Amino acid sequence: MSFQILRDKNYNIWPKIYLIFKNFLNSDDETKEKIKKPGLFMKYIKTTSLPLMALLLSGFMGCAPKESGKVVNNTYVTNPSTTTPTTPSTTDPVTGCNGIARSGATSCYYTNLPQLVFSGPGTIGPVYWSSNTNLPSHISPNQFRTDATFSVRIKPSYADGGNSIQGRSCSQFTKTNFGKLQVQVMLRRSNDSLGEVKTLTADVGAYSSTARFSVPGGTTNPYILEVVSVLSNHRCKAYYGSPVGGCPNVYYDIPVNASPNPTECVAFHIEYATDNTYDLPN
Repeated sequence: MSFQILRDKNYNIWPKIYLIFKNFLNSDDETKEKIKKPGLFMKYIKTTSLPLMALLLSGFMGCAPKESGKVVNNTYVTNPSTTTPTTPSTTDPVTGCNGIARSGATSCYYTNLPQLVFSGPGTIGPVYWSSNTNLPSHISPNQFRTDATFSVRIKPSYADGGNSIQGRSCSQFTKTNFGKLQVQVMLRRSNDSLGEVKTLTADVGAYSSTARFSVPGGTTNPYILEVVSVLSNHRCKAYYGSPVGGCPNVYYDIPVNASPNPTECVAFHIEYATDNTYDLPN
C-alpha cells in the first residue's frame, strides 16, 4: 500500500531501490554474510541511501487519515422525542374559544363589555342601558354590525361597589340580598325606536341560556342593543317582606332605599355573538 501511495505521489525512488539491491547482489561473499545477520540489513540501507529512507517513511505516513477541515454534518438522532407533533389547524382561526365554530368567524364571541350595575325599581319601560349611548370609549360600535346572527346571554353577579347606572350609591352590606335575575334586552336598528325583545334569567354566578335574535336586515349601520328591564328575587328572600300571595313569579322590582342612603344594586355581564364571531355556547 505504501509503494502504491509513493507511486501515486510521483516519487521517483524505484531506481534508488533497484540500486540498493543491485549493490547487495554484487557485494562480496563476506559482506553478504554480515548483512544477513539480524539488524544489519536495515543498517546497510540507511548507510547506503539516507534520503531514500526519508521518502519511504513519508510514504508510509501518507497511509494515515488526515484532518481536512471539512465540516461534517451529524445526521444521527440522539434521544429522540416520543411525542408526536401536532399539526396546527388550517380551518380554525380561533383557539381557546368554547363557542360554536362556523364558517367566516374570525374571533371568539364578545366578552369585553364591562359589568353593568343597576338599582331599582327596574320595572319594564325605560331604557336602562344602551350600546348607542353607554359604550366605553375603547369599544367600537362596529362590534354590533351583523347581517344574520345576533346572539346574547347574561351572567348575574354582585355589584362591586360604586354607583349604579341610575346614579345611586350601591350598598355593600346588602349586595348579596338576591340570588336570581331576570333581564330583558332589545335589539333594534339605529333608525327604529323599537325592536325584538328577549328575556334572560339566571342565578348569580351562572350563565343564562342563549337568546338568538331574528336580525331584521335592511341596514349597514351597527345594531343597537338595549337593556329594558331588570328584575330580581330580592322580595322573595324575605328581606323586604314577601309579596301578597307569596312569590309565584319569583322576579319582582328591585327594592329602593330612600336617598341619600346606599340602595340595593344588582349586576351582570352581557356576552354576545355576531356573524364575525363564534356563536355563543348552549
